[in-house]
Amino acid sequence: MEKQAQCELSAIRDTRSPLAVQYIRSACNWLVVNGDSLLNASSKGYYVCLVRQLSGAQSNEAAAAIMSACRAPNPL
Repeated sequence: MEKQAQCELSAIRDTRSPLAVQYIRSACNWLVVNGDSLLNASSKGYYVCLVRQLSGAQSNEAAAAIMSACRAPNPL
């Protein structure tokens, strides 16, 4: 729980988009639960990208564009 809370606090701080906040929380949860698993190594880049790039998103439109950009080099 502490790792997830720290992840969320560091990424959500200046984020105004509800969509971005939702996906940051989800990505932080995924990283805490699955981040160290070798079975999920191929997906990790996508969730790391979400946490890093969604931070500070001001609108849902911006968040959607960021999510799409993160998915392109990191297909699930």
